[in-house]
Amino acid sequence: MKDYKYLASNNSGPSSDGSPEELNESYTARPAWRRQWWRIALAALLPAVFVLALFWGERYFSAPNLRAAQVVIVAVFVYLVVGILYRHYVWRFRMDADNVESQEGLIARKVRSIRLRDLRNINVNQTLAQRLLGIGNVEFSSSAGSGVEVVFFGVSRPMRVKALAQRLQGR
Repeated sequence: MKDYKYLASNNSGPSSDGSPEELNESYTARPAWRRQWWRIALAALLPAVFVLALFWGERYFSAPNLRAAQVVIVAVFVYLVVGILYRHYVWRFRMDADNVESQEGLIARKVRSIRLRDLRNINVNQTLAQRLLGIGNVEFSSSAGSGVEVVFFGVSRPMRVKALAQRLQGR
């Protein structure tokens, strides 16, 4: 386990994956790409299916049906790629010495924020698949609220994010 006091005094910026150990005094992240592994795998598989339909589709389908199948394959591919990018870029998570904040939205924006001194609970939720992928959800609740108020969805190394929040809270 790394010494967070040493890392907090380090003046380096965030690492490429946004791991909390290499941060100066703040944490900024988006949901990990690994959170969408099945969508990415399906989107990577669809061009091969399209090529197979292009070359050998006439054996199994009539020309109009083949054209419809190709249009459906392209539409599903575009839908998946847009969905993957949207799910990644719509969320932004930030934690600094004062606040824990979750921003949602590209055009319309929803911001949820808790002051660190008001934090009551920090929970980490991970399914088996998330544990294997090294991602999870970090939930923050304040002493004034009745439930979870801010959630960092699908972040990398959620236990380290929790430890960083606890360390920043203990100042």
